[in-house]
Amino acid sequence: MKREEFENLRNMSVLELQQKKNDIAKKLFDGRLQVRLGQLKNYSSLNEMRKDIARINNIMRYKQIVQVKGSTEHGKK
Repeated sequence: MKREEFENLRNMSVLELQQKKNDIAKKLFDGRLQVRLGQLKNYSSLNEMRKDIARINNIMRYKQIVQVKGSTEHGKK
């Protein structure tokens, strides 16, 4: 994933990130199936997809933490 793609992910909503993650997970599943069938020779694409999913999970978790912190700090007097 290129840097500008990563920046685009950071600007997406949580729902969009979840959809993107599901799309990549489906591609990863298909890629694993192709490896089992002997149709795929480029294993590095599978590693990249796994890393992309991890990046999306990290961004989603960060957004979740920021949202919780913002709601708890907003309620304090």
